[in-house]
Amino acid sequence: MSYSGPLSQVVLASAVLQASLDCIIAIDQDNVIVEWNPAAERTFSYTRQEALGQPLSQLIIPPAYRAAHERGLQRYLATRIPHLVNHRVQIEAQRRSGEIFPCEIVFHPLDFGGRTYFAAYLRDLTEQRRLDRERTRLALVAEASTDLIAFSDLDNRLMYVNGAGRRLIGYTHDLPVDLTMADFVHPDDRRHLIDEAWPQARDTGSWQGEMRMIHQETGEAIAVHRTIFMVTDPTTATPIGYATVTRDITERKRIEHERLIWQAELERQVAERTEELKVLNAELDAFSYSVSHDLRAPIRHVASFAALLSRALGANDPVKAARHLEVIVQAASRMDALVAGLLTLAQSSRTQLSRSSVDLAALVGQVRTDLEPELEERQVHWNIGALPTVQGDEVLLRQVLWNLLSNAAKYTQTRPEASVTVQARREGKEWMVEVRDNGVGFNPQYGDRLFKVFQRLHATDEFEGVGVGLATVQRIVLRHGGRVWATAVPGEGATFGFSLPA
Repeated sequence: MSYSGPLSQVVLASAVLQASLDCIIAIDQDNVIVEWNPAAERTFSYTRQEALGQPLSQLIIPPAYRAAHERGLQRYLATRIPHLVNHRVQIEAQRRSGEIFPCEIVFHPLDFGGRTYFAAYLRDLTEQRRLDRERTRLALVAEASTDLIAFSDLDNRLMYVNGAGRRLIGYTHDLPVDLTMADFVHPDDRRHLIDEAWPQARDTGSWQGEMRMIHQETGEAIAVHRTIFMVTDPTTATPIGYATVTRDITERKRIEHERLIWQAELERQVAERTEELKVLNAELDAFSYSVSHDLRAPIRHVASFAALLSRALGANDPVKAARHLEVIVQAASRMDALVAGLLTLAQSSRTQLSRSSVDLAALVGQVRTDLEPELEERQVHWNIGALPTVQGDEVLLRQVLWNLLSNAAKYTQTRPEASVTVQARREGKEWMVEVRDNGVGFNPQYGDRLFKVFQRLHATDEFEGVGVGLATVQRIVLRHGGRVWATAVPGEGATFGFSLPA
């Protein structure tokens, strides 16, 4: 069915009047209301029956503006000059409750039957003004924020980035059309943003996590924590775009990195100290054993042979007295050597490391010079390879080389021609230094005992010594962050080695 002619126009006009979301109010030239649609009823709380026939200025115009309204109406009727007619203007209106609110209004004049009428189309701006104020407050908050705040449409095209955000990404000029936040994200993190963050925000309403962004001027990677959430229309709940709040966590990451380094260093120091305590406890056990066995033996010899010496002297037997006196001297000498060894070991454990650049070749030369008086009547071939410069305590490292080289000289004394080789090689982050001789060697089955205090594989009547030198070597090397080892073939020689950080 179709409508035409005046009747259809009336029906259409009536439908528009009833369905309009804006207030449609008609007045005659006497300022009397002649039409009042449902939107006007809802806005002003007057029914149509109550409004018809009432003066417009008395019903909805605030008292302060009524006289001006009436003068304007009369001026138009007298001059037909449209000062406000047919123009969209914002004014204030008054509800039945007395509440004054902002509105937008347009007056259209209509001459009919010798009279003039005015159709007023009025829109309540209260909600719009509220939304405008809210948007203004949000904009002020966004601009005052030190975090990046941005909005984009459903295609992730950027619509807004606050000042802090522009500074963070180094973007000072206008945003190009079709620019997305992915353009600022580190290339290695873009798939993470596109394939995970945006879909999750779309499907669940929000996503948060860490990624990196790129400064547009310097190219610097910026570690950030981002929250991305879907923005919906407050009326229809329809998704209209995305919002993101992004915080620069570069400094936090730096502090966290330093904390992890510090924690790792602390754990390393604790582990080192724990290992040192284990070694010290082992040395303490060895010391206790030494006190109860090694030190007590020469003390018993001194005591017992002193008694024998006394009896020999009483019996006037000078030969026995001399023999007993010799045993006493030997026992006292061994006891002195044991005490000296203990003191050396204790000093190597307690001395504060004084690190500097140490030329191992120069130290080997010094030790050889010190050993020369003891080797004058022997034939010793020294084979010294290229030795590195390392970081360590020069005094303590000299003690290491002295103990190893003097041991090599001692255990080759039964050879017509002694051979001592000192060489070094680099393996990864370590220097491996070895001292090899062609001496008597030892049974490798018992090699792990050599670096313990007072542990010897040869009798004292074969080779002098108290069993402290290699324990001292191990203690010093461990304090330098290295390790020790020993290999040998009985009757063919031994190799003692240690490592130091490169």
